[in-house]
Amino acid sequence: SQTRAVQGMLDFDYVCRRSEPSVAAMVYPMVGGDSKQNFYWGHKEILIPVYKSMADAMKNHPDVDVLVNFASLRSAYDSSIECMGYPQIKTIAIIAEGIPENFTRKLIKL
Repeated sequence: SQTRAVQGMLDFDYVCRRSEPSVAAMVYPMVGGDSKQNFYWGHKEILIPVYKSMADAMKNHPDVDVLVNFASLRSAYDSSIECMGYPQIKTIAIIAEGIPENFTRKLIKL
């Protein structure tokens, strides 16, 4: 799940003694509205913003330049194309399995 992966990234950050979490926010279009999700930073609880739209996440986190795409196979291509529309994003890691090879080639060429 996306939340389990985020907690794993936060745990890694904490163990590596990062001064702050590398996860700035989550985008989950299925939520009713913007909210916050509870996670652990070591033994302390922290809140990570959850946005309904990519536009709101980008506007509120202009310093973010890496996106990890956990979208399902059905929407990973379209959501990656959407992300590429934000010039602040320099790197996209797509986690979905089974994206057709021709879609991958199209993304690489963009």
